[in-house]
Amino acid sequence: MKGDNTRIRIENELFSRIEKKYSEEEQANHLMSLLMDYYPLLSAVTIAVDPEGEKFSVFAHRGLSGNFIKEMYKKALPIVQAARKGPVAVSGNEERAKDPSFRLEHAYRSLYAVPCRLQQEMLGVFLVDSDDPGLLTPETKESLFAYSRLATIFLALRSLRGKISRIPDVDAVTGLYTFKYFHEVLHRELSRGKKFRHPVSLLFLKIRNLREMNEVYGHVAADAALAETAGRIKGKLREVDYAARSGGMIYVVLPQMGKAEAAKVAGQIAEEMNASPIGKGDIRLMLAVGVAEYPKDGDTERVLIPHTEAMVHESVRKGGNAVTVYRD
Repeated sequence: MKGDNTRIRIENELFSRIEKKYSEEEQANHLMSLLMDYYPLLSAVTIAVDPEGEKFSVFAHRGLSGNFIKEMYKKALPIVQAARKGPVAVSGNEERAKDPSFRLEHAYRSLYAVPCRLQQEMLGVFLVDSDDPGLLTPETKESLFAYSRLATIFLALRSLRGKISRIPDVDAVTGLYTFKYFHEVLHRELSRGKKFRHPVSLLFLKIRNLREMNEVYGHVAADAALAETAGRIKGKLREVDYAARSGGMIYVVLPQMGKAEAAKVAGQIAEEMNASPIGKGDIRLMLAVGVAEYPKDGDTERVLIPHTEAMVHESVRKGGNAVTVYRD
């Protein structure tokens, strides 16, 4: 029962801190400290590992020196790679305990490492070592496994917080991305295009007569027509494409697509708007579309965006649902 009491005390200590403003790293480090206090350990470590196992970082630790941690980032650790595949327990005089590459900073007589997985996603590795050859009793191993689950929760919470912070802003009316996110995507895709030497095309679509509809029939009708138009545009795009809205403009990024193919997509959108107009009363929405391609029509955002905008103005001049391709 001593082991059970120790585990209860540690878990209660951690849970009592939940409502306080501690980060996931602070909670995980507190767990490592409690383990060092209650068990005869040399070190207690939680290492965050990327899904491919190529990169890792020390998420929480006690018992490791700063110099050792710096060296960890320079080389792959066999013990971490082994623990990614499944639990590792080394006791007494096993050969692995004598292998310098199969340890962290200290020579040990007992080591326990286990993968931190949540719903099949690999998040990290939990590891403790000790100079006590009899540490790994079934009871202690059960408790250590439970602590590894707590460490997994802290890793998962940090991962979730990071994912939430990267969730793009979405326009409430159309469900498309916001103009701010469009710029982030464009910068990223142009960087990829430069690196991998593939084209990136832009479609800028000006929704004409939207203001008139709003003035005559109100914003509810105008928003409904705008949402339907956005849905038609999105319906012609691939899953890898990005569409954003700002006011009466929709901005589309088409990765790995030349402007000839992009012009076909724009033409399909215009044809659908002609075949089945969107509007109310005698007001119909029209699309003025501009098309340009990186790097042919501009090798930077500063050049490419004005060229695409100029094509929109030309489509407005043409009237109706029109498409204009840069230097077509």
